[in-house]
Amino acid sequence: MAEKSPADPRTFNYKPRNHNYAPVYVAGFGISPAPPPLPPLSTKILARTVGNESGPHNQLHQLQSPLFGTLYAELRNLIFIYALTEYDDHSRPYRKHSYYYRPGFECAKSISTNLLLTCRRIYLETHLLPVSLNEHVFYMHRPPPYGKHASDYDAYFARMSRLQRGAVQSVHLFTQMHWLHARRAPKAPARWLDGLLVPKLIITIRHSDWAWWERRQALHINEPDTKWGEWIGSVPGLQELQLELETIETKKDELEERAKAARRWTFPLENGSCLVHDGAPAAQSIWLGSAALAPPGVRRVLNHRDFDRALEDQHDASYAFDLKLHVRRITFIAKPVV
Repeated sequence: MAEKSPADPRTFNYKPRNHNYAPVYVAGFGISPAPPPLPPLSTKILARTVGNESGPHNQLHQLQSPLFGTLYAELRNLIFIYALTEYDDHSRPYRKHSYYYRPGFECAKSISTNLLLTCRRIYLETHLLPVSLNEHVFYMHRPPPYGKHASDYDAYFARMSRLQRGAVQSVHLFTQMHWLHARRAPKAPARWLDGLLVPKLIITIRHSDWAWWERRQALHINEPDTKWGEWIGSVPGLQELQLELETIETKKDELEERAKAARRWTFPLENGSCLVHDGAPAAQSIWLGSAALAPPGVRRVLNHRDFDRALEDQHDASYAFDLKLHVRRITFIAKPVV
């Protein structure tokens, strides 16, 4: 009998999209014609049998591995947490002269989800960690070049299972003031997906997100008793809201006034409780951004999305990092209404 030839090698380097995790297999892996879509990772792993039995609770104890045969569960969990926490992917840098570049967001993020492929026991212990450990970040306008659903949280969470949506801990939205006030926000309550919980919501208004920032107009944010406050109240499972406001040095006093006024705000929640200011002073930070962001903004530079080293060096020489940006973070926590 002729010996079977080895299968054609096929490699698949899975890189979750920036800051977010929704594990799906990519149909075809570049093969033409593409085969039918592969089943989700969870279906493939949990369908495997051990001995004559099957099911999610049927698993080998893997005691030959130091992870299960030597280490205490608490230490093993710390290793899993470290392995499944997102990290900076320096192979996918952000443009420094862009709207989305800032401290903590210098490049795309990746998660080493290969750990979930190791065995059934590891999968069962860790499959929700990438969802719960990491912040899910969305840009409602001018997103980075990486990520299929960077501006659509509904489409992104729809790719998750109901169990995964219930494991979400933190969502971060970069929003323009126009969006928050009058565009998609009033329509958003009907879009929350079944099972989704968002215990912590961060909303960041950057210097370039204020209305008419190019004309140096006064900083303005509506009181939350308008529709955007109702939208906040509709967020399922919300326990904490962080509102980050940012502006340039010449508008620092205006920023202080907006932050001081925000401390009096309340956000009634649909579960009957209410978000109120936590009583702490607004957290303060300062960072230096590209001079291209100075009003009115150099759009031909800021709107260029794809990273190009030669162009980046050219812009580095033309636009210094001397634009001082002030940030104030106000925190609201849920309390029962008395």
